[in-house]
Amino acid sequence: MLKLLAQHPELDPDVFLAVARETAGDRAAFTRSSPTALIEISGFGVSKASTLALCCAERGITAEEVVAFGDMPNDIEMLTWAGRSYAMGNAHPDVITAASGRTTGNNEDGVAVVIEQLVAEALAGTTGPRQPRRAGVGRSGPARQP
Repeated sequence: MLKLLAQHPELDPDVFLAVARETAGDRAAFTRSSPTALIEISGFGVSKASTLALCCAERGITAEEVVAFGDMPNDIEMLTWAGRSYAMGNAHPDVITAASGRTTGNNEDGVAVVIEQLVAEALAGTTGPRQPRRAGVGRSGPARQP
C-alpha cells in the first residue's frame, strides 16, 4: 500500500480535490483530511473504510455494530459503512451529510459525549438491535462494501 500527498499553495482545498479527481480520478482514489489544500492519493479500495471492514471481519464484528466518528472527506466512506456514524461539530459539510448523527467538536469532547450516551443507553437497555460491541474511531474518512 502506498499513499501520496500533494499540496497546492493557492487553491481552495475543495477545488484542489475536485481538480485532482477530474484530472486523474480514473487512476487513483483522491481525498483530503486537512483544512489546507493537501490531498491524499491512494489505490482504489484503500481507505479507512476498507481497513476497518477488514479488521471487523477478522473479529466477527458486523458494520451495524460499529460506531465511527469523522470530520473530513477522507472519513466519508468509513462513516457510510459503519452502523452508526457521527460527524464532529467542526466537520466538513460533506461529512455532515454522510454521517447518521452529529456530535460536538473535537475540542468539546464530541467522541466522549457520544460514547457516554451509548453506554448510558446500553445500561438502560434502550439501544435495541444496533447496540455496538466495539467503537471504531476515526479522526478525519468506509462504504457498506469497501
